[in-house]
Amino acid sequence: MGQGPVNGFWRMARAWATYGTHAYPPRVGRRLAVINVLSAMVSLMTVPYIALYLAWDFDALWLPALTLSPQIILFAVTPLWHRVNDWAAGFHLCLVWLVFAVLYTWYFGRDSGLHFYFLPGVAASMLIFGADRLRLSATITLIAFAGFVLTEQLFTKPAPFIPDDPVFADIMFFITVPFSFFLVYATVLFAFSEAARAEDALELEHRRSERLLDNILPGTIAQRLKAKPDRMIADGLATVTILFADVVDFTPRAGRLPAAETVNFLNRIFSAFDDLAARHELEKIKTVGDAYMVAGGLPDPQADHVAACAQMALDMMEAVRLIGAQTGETIQLRIGLHCGPVVAGVIGTRKYAYDVWGDTVNIAARLEEYSLPGRIQTSGTVADMLRNRFLFEHRGTVDMKGVGETDCWFLCAPATGTAG
Repeated sequence: MGQGPVNGFWRMARAWATYGTHAYPPRVGRRLAVINVLSAMVSLMTVPYIALYLAWDFDALWLPALTLSPQIILFAVTPLWHRVNDWAAGFHLCLVWLVFAVLYTWYFGRDSGLHFYFLPGVAASMLIFGADRLRLSATITLIAFAGFVLTEQLFTKPAPFIPDDPVFADIMFFITVPFSFFLVYATVLFAFSEAARAEDALELEHRRSERLLDNILPGTIAQRLKAKPDRMIADGLATVTILFADVVDFTPRAGRLPAAETVNFLNRIFSAFDDLAARHELEKIKTVGDAYMVAGGLPDPQADHVAACAQMALDMMEAVRLIGAQTGETIQLRIGLHCGPVVAGVIGTRKYAYDVWGDTVNIAARLEEYSLPGRIQTSGTVADMLRNRFLFEHRGTVDMKGVGETDCWFLCAPATGTAG
């Protein structure tokens, strides 16, 4: 229950601090928020001075109280100047600040300590105008410094119509000096808090970008790209296993289903494949329509990538069987598997893509294209490498477009005692 008023107060304070700042870029908005906070604090701090004047000696101090009253409004309306441009409110704040600091030091003399209000102006000028207007902030700083020195030297006594009361002057001094230092502290604290919030937001965005890049590119490739973003990444790899998988009869299925169901169908299958690729420490290269491409042995060497890809192919068949059982649909894959040299690298400057090229890729793609529904077709190279660990069925020679007569084998299952 007790948190309600407190939370309400902080919501109002935050609303005031950000008033008029939303139309500007975040960096400028934070500077304008400092102006809003300063104007609110000085406006509120005027009230105890007016109360002190009237309570101490109404007859003698009604004029300073009356003169000080407009300051409440003049400071309070400062945020409205944000509508003009990003420096008008700061200029208004400093102008009112300097005028009233001179006026009230003249009223009560230097012993009141009112000329110490020049000091927060010096501290806040850079925060108010920012690094883009160094000349303006330097000018305000020099004026405030000159105002402090001149009022210290010229206003040694109160104005003729103000009683020279040492006790009242001491009270004013012990109110004004702490208020001045509080303004400096509060201004710097708020500025650093806003800077910390901005840094946290920037760090969060940086981490999101890092995660996004790591999701797009293999980890070591992402690190190389971040370390040297202008350097082309192209690697020749002597032995890599390429796996292509395609969903049989996907096109007519997509024609029957609504768009959302089509995307959900593919997402469910490909998400399962992503999990399998991670489990077998293989690298997903890309998806094109209903085709899924994965590679083993890149970008970093992998001792047993051919067997890992073979096992993943078998697991992919099992994954779509389970999904089909859950959805009541028959889902079949055609898979092609080949091993050999490739070239791998990053292409693009805006939407990075890690891809692989070479005859090995073309042969694996043709093996998938010329495979049969529900079968995993491999080259003789793969069959020879895995014959002791997996069971194969010899299909024979297949004349594949762009490849020619190719000795093809069907991968059937792990050999007895090697499953998993």
